[in-house]
Amino acid sequence: MIIHETVKQVIEGSAFLTLVTVNADGTPHPIIAGKGEVSGDQVTFGIYKMEQTQKNLLQNNHAWIVGATMAEGPQGFRLSGTAAVRDKQLIFTATQADKLI
Repeated sequence: MIIHETVKQVIEGSAFLTLVTVNADGTPHPIIAGKGEVSGDQVTFGIYKMEQTQKNLLQNNHAWIVGATMAEGPQGFRLSGTAAVRDKQLIFTATQADKLI
């Protein structure tokens, strides 16, 4: 399990999550994605616009999420994985979690 309980608490406890995809020219495209719902190794976001993010994922499904919280002391994680758009939701599947703080 990539998203263990501590990672889940940070992701769900973050006021905002940063979601990063990559443009066709290789430039990172970070956005504030708001809250995400964790289920197993997936984080699901409702889509509000995210037009460039959706275009990027059609060309390259690699994505990253960064979340941090001050609850119970500073904690932060960067999740690497893939993402896809289904039924007006962006579904991110984690393949790696790196502790940042």
